[in-house]
Amino acid sequence: MKKAVLMALALALSLPAMASEKVIEMYKSENCGCCSSWGTAMGKDGFEVRTHVMNDQALSALKDKYSIPAGLRSCHTAVAGHLIIEGHVPATTIHKAMQSGSDIYGLATPGMPAEGPGMEMGARKEAYDVIAFAPDGSKNVFQRIE
Repeated sequence: MKKAVLMALALALSLPAMASEKVIEMYKSENCGCCSSWGTAMGKDGFEVRTHVMNDQALSALKDKYSIPAGLRSCHTAVAGHLIIEGHVPATTIHKAMQSGSDIYGLATPGMPAEGPGMEMGARKEAYDVIAFAPDGSKNVFQRIE
């Protein structure tokens, strides 16, 4: 009986953390439309997307706050749990990075690739890399999207 109560308590305590990981706070430029398409794509994959429209100066300051390397910056920045997301990162990649034990700080898709979520262009396909980055500016390829 004690074991069942402890397991139920552990699950109850983890639910708020799991729920917060399904929420994406998206910060986008007031001058960009594709960001909303990315948010819609994330919503279709089970995320609750909360959109915050900012002027370019405020958005740039936010990117500085989160230590997003200059070469990785895109049209919007998002936060899901403890993960920083820059640009049109696919939902499956976000889920992968958020898995238990992952120490990924941030993910970025620089250059607004034609096949990224929210950037679809019909039959046009473009392979691209999703880059993992750290606050110290280090980065590496996290996943190749074909």
